Amino acid sequence: MATPVYPIADMHIFPLALAAGRLTLLRNSDHLLRRFGQLDLLEIAAGQRLDLPVRGEADCFLFPVSGAVNAALLDLRPSSPSQGAKVAVALSADEPKGLLVPFGVACSLQAESQAVLIQLSTHSEAHSADRAISADERNLIVG
Repeated sequence: MATPVYPIADMHIFPLALAAGRLTLLRNSDHLLRRFGQLDLLEIAAGQRLDLPVRGEADCFLFPVSGAVNAALLDLRPSSPSQGAKVAVALSADEPKGLLVPFGVACSLQAESQAVLIQLSTHSEAHSADRAISADERNLIVG
């Protein structure tokens, strides 16, 4: 059995390429997204922390547009092979990358500088398992 590339089973970090003034974030041929739900622009002040909701069925992608954030992830899925795994990822517009945060994984963003990110979710509808990160979970992620 092959060792997973990332500590959380289906998270994914991928490079983005700038060509002719265009930075393509995601394309159908990447085979990473089966469904489109919602596209948001997140603005985070320098030093601010933003905890994303834990989604019951919606995966989300994060793309830095300006500034830099540190993303901390914690796999909360009981049936996941990586349940309890934590990952820290630096995202910066200076080194464009996309980050896939699977549903059921908690994600907390800490802005190193004023930051703007694009957040793309596979579902826009609320799900009965959607919820905020608990204080204990937040302490596990950032502690």
